[in-house]
Amino acid sequence: MSVAEYLLALGVLAVGCGVQSTLGIGAALVAGPTLMTIDSALLPGPMLAMAMVVNVRNAFGDRKVTDLAALKRAVWGAPLGLVAGIVVLALLDGGTLAIAVSSFVLGAVALQLVGLRPPTGVVSQYLAGTTTAFSSTVAALPGPMFVIFHGHRDAGVVRGTMASFMLVASPAILTILAFDGRFNLRHLFLAVMLCPGMFLGLLLGRVLRPLINGSWFRFAILGVASSSAIAVLIREIVF
Repeated sequence: MSVAEYLLALGVLAVGCGVQSTLGIGAALVAGPTLMTIDSALLPGPMLAMAMVVNVRNAFGDRKVTDLAALKRAVWGAPLGLVAGIVVLALLDGGTLAIAVSSFVLGAVALQLVGLRPPTGVVSQYLAGTTTAFSSTVAALPGPMFVIFHGHRDAGVVRGTMASFMLVASPAILTILAFDGRFNLRHLFLAVMLCPGMFLGLLLGRVLRPLINGSWFRFAILGVASSSAIAVLIREIVF
């Protein structure tokens, strides 16, 4: 990695982590394409490791408004989604599944934008964890599916609940990547080397959070969720 590439990586990480610190999702969407171009080893492990630090900030900073009941139910629902994702991937083409999940996300976002809200209650909170784990497994889309069930809620509730959920899920994902040989000492070194960009993102989020709330937050997070789905569709259809 040249000096110019390193500085570029720091810049996109700062913006991506700033978005995630503000909305609860978005680091991989913003920074991922550029990081993949610079060095494919930066995804998914190093990116996920750096996003965990942002999630620690969100989980701690929004702990007072985190929906603990919804969090617990999402965590309990996650293993079913993980197993279902693994089984379905073994039976069906991964690209087709990614297109199907992305299309579902876009449809659900569109329905919310026209005024329809997702189902609420205990069952939907379990489904949030199940579908998030499933979409993470088959399409690498954790945040958008979670947003479908919680994107209409207050900013702090979404950030804190999503961050706490990912702090449970991310170590499991990194462990799987480690056993698969896709997260080793080199990947850990890359994450540490790029940490300044992540910390700059935390500072950026501190500036953005007071500005993006209420209806602005809802439109922003739905916009990021739909952009993530569109990015996956382009990746699967065009490339």
